[in-house]
Amino acid sequence: MQRGLSLFISKNFNKKLIINKVFNCISINQGGGITYLSMMHSYLDKKGNLIFLDNRAKKKLKPFFYAETIFFKKNLFRNLFVLKERLKYFFIYRSNLRKNNKNEYFKEYFLNGIPPLFRFPRSTNKVFILFQNKNLFSYINYFDKKLFFKIKFIIYHLIHYLLINLFLRNTDIIIVQTNSMRKTILSLKPKNKIVIQDKFWKNINLEIYSCNLIKNKLEIKSKYLLNRIKNISKKNKIFFYPSSLEPHKNHKVLLNTFNKLSSISRKNIKLILTIDKNKLPIKYRYNELILFIGNQPIDVINQIYKSSDFLLYPSLNESLGLPLIEASFYNIPIMASNLDYVYDVCEPNFIFNPFSEEDIYQKILDSINQI
Repeated sequence: MQRGLSLFISKNFNKKLIINKVFNCISINQGGGITYLSMMHSYLDKKGNLIFLDNRAKKKLKPFFYAETIFFKKNLFRNLFVLKERLKYFFIYRSNLRKNNKNEYFKEYFLNGIPPLFRFPRSTNKVFILFQNKNLFSYINYFDKKLFFKIKFIIYHLIHYLLINLFLRNTDIIIVQTNSMRKTILSLKPKNKIVIQDKFWKNINLEIYSCNLIKNKLEIKSKYLLNRIKNISKKNKIFFYPSSLEPHKNHKVLLNTFNKLSSISRKNIKLILTIDKNKLPIKYRYNELILFIGNQPIDVINQIYKSSDFLLYPSLNESLGLPLIEASFYNIPIMASNLDYVYDVCEPNFIFNPFSEEDIYQKILDSINQI
């Protein structure tokens, strides 16, 4: 039963409700995290499950009808409220087991990748943690001049990395989604058991991919944008790169490549980027071969795929790479980095060295000639 809760449980809550699995999804409110929760929706939505959700996810995920849900607003005391609920449900569960002479684990899943600062006794509690952010464990030089430097990104990841190092001991099993992510975690030699859970994305198809995401009615500006892209696609080959503007997404190399392409006589190509050009240095904002559309909802992204000729994916690091899966739904040729994470989820049509502007430049020209 869906309950619109923010920080406290409603007065009408049944205190005798027995919960045996808790899924902590706090801070998951956009991007691949939300999409992954939508893929897990039917798995999560079961009696006996309790889901802690970010309040910002309420407008993006469809309701859970069987699982209990508690929404938490973002504030300084949120973790304390989460701990309060964990304690309450744990003791209710343990009390019920004692009454029925049972001995089962109270299972907790931290799907947000942040280990608990406190755990219950190992004899009664099993803790799982899902790692979706490969950047926390891979060695990328974020001070490299080929990448856009973002101090907030580095500080966030540093804090996250420290929390993992300090409190990973409070977990039992690490969940990853791909083999390359498993290898990355293994290189750190953790004491935890590592399991690959890939059934959610491997068994997905276009029909059910985003069925658990709330689809809002397209605004006028979105309709205008889609019509504009459709018209552009009539005379141009569309290269689409849906991603946020984070250093590992490798936008700087891609933008330099298209600046070079703009100098040649052939102009019948267009790169569509889901970033805000005003966040870029001025020299990258006004390339006529690039259309900056900013962050867009999933239903708009899906429509853009239909007008695209290629997915162009130069990212340096991904735990999964959802656009690679999305492009396969629409049978769009994939042009991607020659890196392990790509081969985890697809067989690309064209590969390139993501650090080489010249190689990307040449592969773009080759792809146009071959299609």
